[in-house]
Order: sequence, then C-alpha cells, then structure tokens
Amino acid sequence: MPVNKAAVLGQPIGHSKSPVLHRAAYALLGVAMDYQRIELDPSDAPDFAAGLRTGGWAGCSVTMPLKDVFVGQMDTLSPTVERMGALNTILVGADGALHGENTDIYGIVQAFRDAGVEHSPAATILGAGNTALAAVEALHVMGVRELDLVVRDVRRAQPTVDFARALGLAAVARPVGTIETAPVVVSTLPPGAADGWIASLGSGSGVLLDVAYDPWPSALAKAWAGPVVNGLAMLVHQAVEQVRLFTGLDFDERTRQDVTNAMFNAVGLHRGR
Repeated sequence: MPVNKAAVLGQPIGHSKSPVLHRAAYALLGVAMDYQRIELDPSDAPDFAAGLRTGGWAGCSVTMPLKDVFVGQMDTLSPTVERMGALNTILVGADGALHGENTDIYGIVQAFRDAGVEHSPAATILGAGNTALAAVEALHVMGVRELDLVVRDVRRAQPTVDFARALGLAAVARPVGTIETAPVVVSTLPPGAADGWIASLGSGSGVLLDVAYDPWPSALAKAWAGPVVNGLAMLVHQAVEQVRLFTGLDFDERTRQDVTNAMFNAVGLHRGR
C-alpha cells in the first residue's frame, strides 16, 4: 500500500499536537499516511511549496507564522481563504497543483458547539492577526452581529475590523480593557501574550475559547470566572476536516464522530460540557 506524506508546518513547531491527532485518525481509518512536524522559516516557504509538487504529498497543516505566507504559493484558493488572505491547510493534487483551504472556522464553530454555544448576537476577540480572521468568520457563522476586537494597537487592527464589516458585522477595535460582560470570547493570542492583559480584562462570565493550548490551562483560562473551552478542542475539530481532505474520504456522520472522538482520546481531552 503506498504511503502518502503529510506534515504540520510552523515556527516553532515542537509543541504541536497535530501529529498525535492525525496519526490517531489515520490508524482508525486504516489509511497509510506518514504525518510529521516540520519547522519552517517563512523565507523557505516558496522552496518548500515547490517541493510539495514533486509527488508523494497529500497535504500540509499550516500554523503560525506561515498562514499568510503560503497563500501566494497556491494555484487555487477556497473562497474563504481568498477573503481572509490566510490558510491553515494545503492540499496537493495528483498533478502537483496546490490548493489552499482554512479549516479553523469549522474548528472554532464546533468547539463552541461542544460547549453548548451555537449562536450568540455579540462576541469579543482578543487579537487581530490571522487566527482572528478565522474567528471573525466563525462568529459570523454563529450569528454574531456585534463584534469587539480588543487589541494592543487599534490602528494595526483596522484591516481585521474592515474584514468583519465586509461580512456585515458591526465591528470596532478598542484598547485592552474590561470584557467582563462579553457573552462569547475568543482569545487568538499566542501563548503567554494575554498574561499581561488579565488585570485589565477582568474575570468574565461568558464562554471563553483560548486557542493557546500549550501550556494548559493558560493564565487567562485560570483567571476566567466563566466556562472555558480548551484550544485543543478547536485543534481537534479543524484537524478532522484536514483528515477528510487529505484522505479524500467522504465522511458520513458516524465516521466523522468516530474520528473526532479518537482524536480527543489521543490527547486525553474530554469532549463537551
């Protein structure tokens, strides 16, 4: 049986749980896939993309700081990636063509759904980078109409504000301050970046999804008074979609749930409320 290659790309990448998740899924599905982690400097992205075309690759998972870097190396992009300008998934076609996708939106929506949140009229995002763009898309799917972006530099957050407004959200960026009344919060900040904000943010009562899952619990998660969703839940759900795309299998609902549960078990994470 031929073995396809896949990998998670980032810098740093040693902490990534993606290999554990993907390998659990491929074992369950009986798919021969060699999934590794590769540390990659952004300057090396063009050469790496060229190497993907030479054969043997199913695709790659992409994390910081490469989500926007690879967009220009793709032959085709999903409509979502075209809007966002950021991907987290590279699919390699049989002809070597590269396609950019973003499964983070699905991951965020499903992580909140597991926590009992399917809809919210308002939300707050901490940060305004590439992961924040995915959070905007996900919150739009969840029916959010009013959005606050809490950031260190309001001016630099303007492109993300404009992106949210283009989706029809009433979005504003504001400096770091209290978010205690926010019903839904997504922290898209890197590990440790929110630590200095905690005193200003307050201990909110809404549902917090903190995408920074290592170390866990984060300082922000420990200080939060309301329900907290581990960022690993988002990672699991976005990886389920990546597995479906890399294998080309048409998941029915039972298969999707089996794969999802196998991934949760692989990292010792309880699923749901």
